[in-house]
Amino acid sequence: MNITNCTPTTQLTEQTPADWPQAELTQRAGGLVREALSGSPTSVWRMHREDMLQTAVLTFLEQAHKPIGYAYAVVRTALKNYRWIHIRGLNGGWKSQACIQHGYSVMNFTDCLADDADEAAEAPNTAVDNFSARQWDNVPRPVEWTLLRRQAAPGQTQEEALREVLYILAGMSGNFYPEQLYRAALIITLLGRDYTWEHVEERTGLSFEELYEIYWGWRKRHLGPYLKLSPLHQEMIKLCGQMRITFFEELDPTFLNTAVRKMVVFPHGIYTITYKRRGRKAGKRAGQVEASLQKMRQVNGQKLLRAMHLGPVGEITKERLYEASFAVERKLASITA
Repeated sequence: MNITNCTPTTQLTEQTPADWPQAELTQRAGGLVREALSGSPTSVWRMHREDMLQTAVLTFLEQAHKPIGYAYAVVRTALKNYRWIHIRGLNGGWKSQACIQHGYSVMNFTDCLADDADEAAEAPNTAVDNFSARQWDNVPRPVEWTLLRRQAAPGQTQEEALREVLYILAGMSGNFYPEQLYRAALIITLLGRDYTWEHVEERTGLSFEELYEIYWGWRKRHLGPYLKLSPLHQEMIKLCGQMRITFFEELDPTFLNTAVRKMVVFPHGIYTITYKRRGRKAGKRAGQVEASLQKMRQVNGQKLLRAMHLGPVGEITKERLYEASFAVERKLASITA
């Protein structure tokens, strides 16, 4: 009996993600996302599901010619890394470092983002031009942001970016304390320049929950509406912010001795200069306008203000102003010690 033709053929080539149609690829990626988000609150699902699906699909494409088991392991690692960085904010922790050591990285899809890159090249180079308009949506898009940042050319220095964001927030905001404006601008600038959440926590002394609330709150209420304005209105907003805020190195002695309330930014913080006319019963100084440098700090939910006298208008110097800023800091340090 001839049994040669009865020998079954065997499949020697192992299947890879490249063999899947697009629908199956998306379905498998969605299953891993559901697995990664199991037990998470509804708000987390709503905010991060689309980006995690995007991460899973991109990772499957990166591993298109690897065995399926290996590709699944890499996708799970990528989603785990996403959770630690973008949901829990622990991008400097050992678990995140372990994920990074597995070799996962987001691909740079130049062709897919050609339109965005062309638009960014035509726009002026400002603190917010490195981001696409869709970045200011209520829902974070960290995967898209990473790709867009990689497409953006080197722009402003960190100091220049901080100044511009501060001008925008000052022009768009209402009656906020200078410390609130500066803190929000610093947080937005550092995170926009890819500093880790842990680094920003250390710089500001705030918890991750507080940082997250400040970051998205100011972006939604102020930067989002700013980006929807026409270029002319945007310049007017920035000019309004420049009128409200002055940097110490640019402070003119004549303007310093002009009795107009002003916010001054030093290398070590932001302060307010107030002017007050003495009453009739003040003796020789009656009717004289004098200035004070002050700063507010919130301690245990209570706002505490400390100030230093600068002297009468006409005799205030930048040297005196600089010394007074450190005296105010010492007063604030004594109440928080």
